[in-house]
Amino acid sequence: MSLKAAFKFVINLQGHEVRLQRTKDGLDVTIKMAPSNYFRFTETVEELNVKGNEYVISKDDLDTLSFPKPRRGDTIIDNDSGVLTIKRVVEMRSLGELLGYRVRTG
Repeated sequence: MSLKAAFKFVINLQGHEVRLQRTKDGLDVTIKMAPSNYFRFTETVEELNVKGNEYVISKDDLDTLSFPKPRRGDTIIDNDSGVLTIKRVVEMRSLGELLGYRVRTG
């Protein structure tokens, strides 16, 4: 199994379906996201701790749905956590290959 296939497998195994929206562009898709450090208090640039949720999204899944790279301001609608706004997006790479994104909400 390739690293990309393993990455997608873990998201499908640990994830759940949420809606990802970019209302400005009229984009609205249902996608699987896996929690990453779900209830961790994260450190911001100012070295303050803030509560936030983090999710991992597969780039291949976004490509299949024709959804561009997530960005700050996009909305996640999660049945468990409610409506969340993306505050930060970090690319997840291995050996130079873009596998997906870690998105932090606030």
